[in-house]
Amino acid sequence: MSNEECWLLFEKHAFRNGSSGEFPLLKEIGKQIVQKCGGLPLAAKTLGGLLRFEEDPREWTKILKSDIWDLPKGNNSIIPALRLSYHYLPPHLKRCFSYCLILPKDYEFKKEELVKLWVAEDLLQQSKGNRRMEEICEEYFDDLVSRLLFQRSSNNESCFMMHDLVNDLAKFISGEFCFKLEIDDSGVITKKTRHFSYVRTEFDFDAFKKFNMSYEAKGLRTFLGFDLSPPEWTRNSISAMMIDDLLLTFKCLRVLSFSTYTNMKELPKSVSNLKHLRYLNLSY
Repeated sequence: MSNEECWLLFEKHAFRNGSSGEFPLLKEIGKQIVQKCGGLPLAAKTLGGLLRFEEDPREWTKILKSDIWDLPKGNNSIIPALRLSYHYLPPHLKRCFSYCLILPKDYEFKKEELVKLWVAEDLLQQSKGNRRMEEICEEYFDDLVSRLLFQRSSNNESCFMMHDLVNDLAKFISGEFCFKLEIDDSGVITKKTRHFSYVRTEFDFDAFKKFNMSYEAKGLRTFLGFDLSPPEWTRNSISAMMIDDLLLTFKCLRVLSFSTYTNMKELPKSVSNLKHLRYLNLSY
């Protein structure tokens, strides 16, 4: 995009009514920020979301003069604007966002789905009063939407998605603690890994190979399989022996899903070993 088009996009997301007319000083600083975006729409939107409702010129100047703009890319493709968006997140939102590495690229998710996972993993900031954990996590979700790190799906108004570059950002900052095994992925899982996810394929005959990769991580807390097709269209299989092996191996699990394994008729008694389990998905 041209700098002018980029500015209009930034202005739309950075100001209450989409106009900078009442804030001439912020407009001047904002135009300099936009020049650093390199014409990338995602950069303009996320930085606009980051500065939304912030009327202190000093905070805008911090973004403009941040050293993050000058960091070497190295072997990663994370654009500086996204690094800045993450850097200025409050700690509780950083925890919730980094957990989202487990979501596959192009995966459409619902708000309540992610909120349940955050609650199960106890990622929320401790609060005073009697507010429900789900209510607090819903506010966290809305905050990440306002910062453009989550965006509404163009296919389904009730669902959200992460832009591929935002997903890459989550991977960049999650380190060894999260591991997402995608189709044809040959990554390495370690003892430090706490959250594991994988993309199920139709008639998932290679499931054992995928699961075997995760046995190194005895302290695993999340074990999730995702389907990129609608679940009602999906039919996957898993053996009773494999289920029993999983439950005996990962005794620290908080989140576990066997969704869409349609051949499952019952859970083995070893499920009683999972004393920390808070979320169990046996749908479809």
